[in-house]
Amino acid sequence: MVDFDVRRQIIELEGSYNARDLGGYPTRRGSRIQPRRFLRSGSLHGLSENGRQTLLNLGVRYIVDLRSQLERKQKPDPVEGDPEFIYHHVPMLDYINSTVAAGEMNFPDTMEEMYFGLLDHAGHSFAKVFEVFAQPSSYGILFHCTAGKDRTGVVAMLLLALAGAEEDLIVADYSISQDLVPSTPGEQLPNIPAYAFTSPPEIIRATLQHLNDRYGGVEQYLSLIGVTPGQKEAVLAKLMEESLPFENS
Repeated sequence: MVDFDVRRQIIELEGSYNARDLGGYPTRRGSRIQPRRFLRSGSLHGLSENGRQTLLNLGVRYIVDLRSQLERKQKPDPVEGDPEFIYHHVPMLDYINSTVAAGEMNFPDTMEEMYFGLLDHAGHSFAKVFEVFAQPSSYGILFHCTAGKDRTGVVAMLLLALAGAEEDLIVADYSISQDLVPSTPGEQLPNIPAYAFTSPPEIIRATLQHLNDRYGGVEQYLSLIGVTPGQKEAVLAKLMEESLPFENS
């Protein structure tokens, strides 16, 4: 069991929620992930000017939006087009979320099925995300979806696993979302199953098991989906190295 309080990672971000820094987490290497390299959050569509300034003060310059095309259209990120930020849209679960947003029902039967499906069928999207993460000029990256727990949670799982974080820590990082995502009454979103508003630890633990059993771990998975050795090394350097060339350029 890892003795680390994941609540230390929470960032108060006005107009958003479930915002956290992956920096500070310990790894099996005996070091810690560097702060303000990779941050995660829920939707930014309600981001206030104070929230925007918080991101700038934290050094965030890159935004990776994992929401579907329709989610993005209905609730656009205010940072898109802002000259202070570089915005990338890499849609995940596009079909599911676009149809749900349109009032239809296309959710998988279980959360495990959704996450396994992401790993098994959205490799091209994960590869694109890691391509952005690996760019020499990209630093201060915040990635988000809508709740900041599912698509964002799986991306965070891959980053933390690549950094060598303990499984219990990855599970704790995922599970805290349940306390940080605003609850939405079921009658307002009748097409979304109840499980979509939860983040029980056994779900991400099962997803990690699937990653290991089917693919042999995170490094093999990233290679399989097309992330190059150089890109993996670049992302790992951003996660772990105290001083990086791009920070002084």
